[in-house]
Amino acid sequence: MMARVLLAGYIAELLHERERLLRAAGYQVTVGQSWATATTSIEQELFDVAVLDFSIPEEERNQMALALKQKNSSIKIIMLYFSSIKNTELADALMPTSAAAQETVRAVNHMLSGIDRSKPA
Repeated sequence: MMARVLLAGYIAELLHERERLLRAAGYQVTVGQSWATATTSIEQELFDVAVLDFSIPEEERNQMALALKQKNSSIKIIMLYFSSIKNTELADALMPTSAAAQETVRAVNHMLSGIDRSKPA
């Protein structure tokens, strides 16, 4: 089963390379480039991993993370940050946005390495 990744952020240019590399790595990627598209995706789909970009305001990012965890308690959440980040209790990993886009693929691979996706969450 192909792992499902939500890639959320509000600046398309910042998401493009990460999306391309995640797809090339074999992941099914849904991109949420606005609050509406991200929350609709969260309501309609079950994700294995979510990558939340620093471009999402802190309060919205926390609401997204909470909604993701409520929908699937085993989801892994990676939060990208620019220079600092607060309220990361729901994050499973933190990554500076300056990290190469390929690092996102490595982080997703690592998050999924211990998950049995054959069982429902």
